[in-house]
Amino acid sequence: METVQRTRYQGALKLLLSVVIATCVLTVAAKAQPTFVGTFTLPYEVHWGQALLPAGEYFIRMDSAGAAAKVTSADGSRTVYTQFPTFADSEKGDTHLTITKMGNERRVRSLNAPKLGKLIIFAPLSKSEREELAKGGQSITVPVVTAKK
Repeated sequence: METVQRTRYQGALKLLLSVVIATCVLTVAAKAQPTFVGTFTLPYEVHWGQALLPAGEYFIRMDSAGAAAKVTSADGSRTVYTQFPTFADSEKGDTHLTITKMGNERRVRSLNAPKLGKLIIFAPLSKSEREELAKGGQSITVPVVTAKK
């Protein structure tokens, strides 16, 4: 009889412990806030890492500092994860993507996020790219709309 009661008690204790752990995990997950969320419109196709994004509306989300960004088309048909970025101090001004155009290719280089105090660099310019940009390439900014807090 004692063994049956002990087994029931241990089973109830395990169930209670499982419920407490699950509640804690779900509470932490529910409170987790992304570091950065924004929307932007590309007026033309661009290269972002290895991906080629067509013109259109997109969402960008970074879940933690130093994490890869998730870029999703507004219709949800396309999702791209960026490489892990590097960081510098943000530039003055608004939140925007910086895109370079060299020849016929446009490439996303960085995201200026002044609210975070960060310039998030996805593709730093090489020395030869800096020289080419100085000789005739273009640097273009695309506004990124973020949620107001």
